Amino acid sequence: MSTKIGVPLLAALMAILACSSAASTEDALRAQAVSALDALAAELAAERPNDADGYAERLRTYLDAHPGFYGSAAALLDDGGSIIASPYVHRADDGYVVLDLAVPSYDVESQAWVTAPLAANAGVWTEPYFDAGGGEIWMITRSVPVRDADGVFAIVTTDLPVEEPSR
Repeated sequence: MSTKIGVPLLAALMAILACSSAASTEDALRAQAVSALDALAAELAAERPNDADGYAERLRTYLDAHPGFYGSAAALLDDGGSIIASPYVHRADDGYVVLDLAVPSYDVESQAWVTAPLAANAGVWTEPYFDAGGGEIWMITRSVPVRDADGVFAIVTTDLPVEEPSR
């Protein structure tokens, strides 16, 4: 006895499988981002770069090692908790773009990827957002505070590209 599956049903099943595969791939990439970013934060806590350029170089190396990640930032805090520099490295067609997000037009200190991990004192994910002024794409960001004996001295991030949420 054989069962015939009509073309519409087969197409629906294929769509379900594709969505399931995409969801599991996204979950795997999120898990990879959590462990990789925690490792980066530990490395930076153990051996701080000397300046923003040094952080940008570490972020490029980090992205080279993780081709599924879109971008990464390091918001550097002074002793009073204000951001003094924020190198951001993201992928481009011809390599990487490096920006400093600590500019008045971006208002980095009010961004959820900075405020949420400071408030939670832990790593957090943002909701999907369009990163105007940074990567200029829809993304989610994992942010982790970086600590030494004196407290938090930076926030590091991993950006993952996402589809624009449906309304």
